[in-house]
Amino acid sequence: MKKIKIAVVGYGNRGQVYADYSLDEPNEVEVAAVIDPNEYKLSVAKARYHMTDGQLFTSYADFVASNLEVDIVVNATMEQYHYQTAMEILQSKRHMLIEKPIVANKEELFDIQRTAKENGCMVFVCHVLRYSPFYKAIKNIIADGNLGEITSMEMNEHVWVPHFVGSYGRGKWNKESVCGSPILLAKCCHDMDLICWLNGGNKPRKVACFGHRKQFIKANKPEGATEYCFDCPHEKECPYSAVAMHYDRDTMPFLTWDSLNKPYNEITKEEKEAFLRKDIYGQCIFDIDGDVMDRQNLIVDFDNGAVVTFTLSCGTCRPDRYIHIVGTKGEVEGKLEENKFVLRRYNREVSYREEIVDVSKQIVNNVQYGGHSGGDYGIMYDLVRYLNGERNSMSITLLDDSVASHLLVYAAEESRKTERFVKL
Repeated sequence: MKKIKIAVVGYGNRGQVYADYSLDEPNEVEVAAVIDPNEYKLSVAKARYHMTDGQLFTSYADFVASNLEVDIVVNATMEQYHYQTAMEILQSKRHMLIEKPIVANKEELFDIQRTAKENGCMVFVCHVLRYSPFYKAIKNIIADGNLGEITSMEMNEHVWVPHFVGSYGRGKWNKESVCGSPILLAKCCHDMDLICWLNGGNKPRKVACFGHRKQFIKANKPEGATEYCFDCPHEKECPYSAVAMHYDRDTMPFLTWDSLNKPYNEITKEEKEAFLRKDIYGQCIFDIDGDVMDRQNLIVDFDNGAVVTFTLSCGTCRPDRYIHIVGTKGEVEGKLEENKFVLRRYNREVSYREEIVDVSKQIVNNVQYGGHSGGDYGIMYDLVRYLNGERNSMSITLLDDSVASHLLVYAAEESRKTERFVKL
């Protein structure tokens, strides 16, 4: 099998996740180039993958001018830069693996799709949950006909407090006007992709969506609370305290301390306190002017008659994804975080047979922070084989396959904002 040479554009957390596959499987992937305007991140990549200065670039134009040969470019930039960087990559006639979401509107989505075809480029989308053993096993059961025709799906995503506060409260995705994506696109396009993929490629035709931001708003700020948590009289009892969440317990450090340009384990307590006394990560969560939803619900009607409900709940006590699919012959029900689900099949005794499908031993997690239940490793494993000519992956997410789920999000957001059903 040919070793795949990759170039990584945007060496943040996600860029490192995909590049680190080369450390686990050095015979399959080589990091041939890293492109990032941040010199510190380039130095980290240089040491981590034993690269030379000639493999490091601060702009994509410089990389193209170098004439370095790579098999595929990994676009792991923030989504507000996806359109610009995707067009540069495709116009240089290179295949691309792009982090989700692709872009925030259908005009740019179709432009990327057209440009890829004009330049003969394959585009893969990082819907990594497709590659987790949990959802792959469910897909196999559906494909084998065990459920019959799908009649309904219920899916829920629960975003626990540190994740919501760290990413969508104090984090880089707290304002649609800045990051370009509503939370339904930035966080839940995984779920929208799963809804379409598990339903056998059938297309959503109509959607209704409801959502609000009601919890982390200025109206709920405790009386007398200060702008920064370190000075706040409520700090000791506040469940969302930046001191407790980021300073004491150090939840999601790859987000909190990213801008300090220093290894997380080398940042001193003094440096952390100084940072939190002036940065958004140290601010009162109720004071931050965010605009993404903290609860949302969709009802989707598919062209095969299946109906789907999806509920996003933010600020939950623990994270999980729940799924319940009902078909004409049986059903599956389970939670991703438990890595197992129940398969039930109806029988003539007016009862059912039930079996537990446990996929926990199939999970390979090579990621320090995250891993998506094996999906981060799985996407690179399948991608390497696809680029080597193997076309038997049920999960491989080519661009054309991701269009429907993105259009579903665009339509859902239109429904939420206009308070009406929207046809796709």
